[in-house]
Amino acid sequence: MKLLGTKFNVPELIARIDGRLRARGLLATHQPRAAPVHDEVPIDPLSFNLHALEEHADTTRPLPLATHRGGLGQLVLAAKWTFRKTCQVFINEALARQRIFNGHVRDSYAQLSADILKLKEEVQTLRASQPRRRAPGKSAKR
Repeated sequence: MKLLGTKFNVPELIARIDGRLRARGLLATHQPRAAPVHDEVPIDPLSFNLHALEEHADTTRPLPLATHRGGLGQLVLAAKWTFRKTCQVFINEALARQRIFNGHVRDSYAQLSADILKLKEEVQTLRASQPRRRAPGKSAKR
């Protein structure tokens, strides 16, 4: 699982996880805890999601062949491979409209992401240009 953004407190999160594990008896009190890693590059959710949409927009591009079955599972892989090779033309035809739709969704997401970034920049500019005001009801200490 990837956590997007930096709006969470890492030491607090680790402490809560440790506490829950200790309460269930799954973590010994003397067990050394790994130090949190702070060298991670912050992830921009907008570009992360746009990249994911780009990666999976083409519905005619097959996923890698895999099976969880042992033994005769190789026969299942051979059947999948044979089906893909013989029916790829029909698969492409059936999914052509979905591929076009996915492209439109990707492009729309990219446009919305660009608009959000532009609006965030404008909000920061407006905040920087406005003088700071005191909250109503609060008076200066005397």
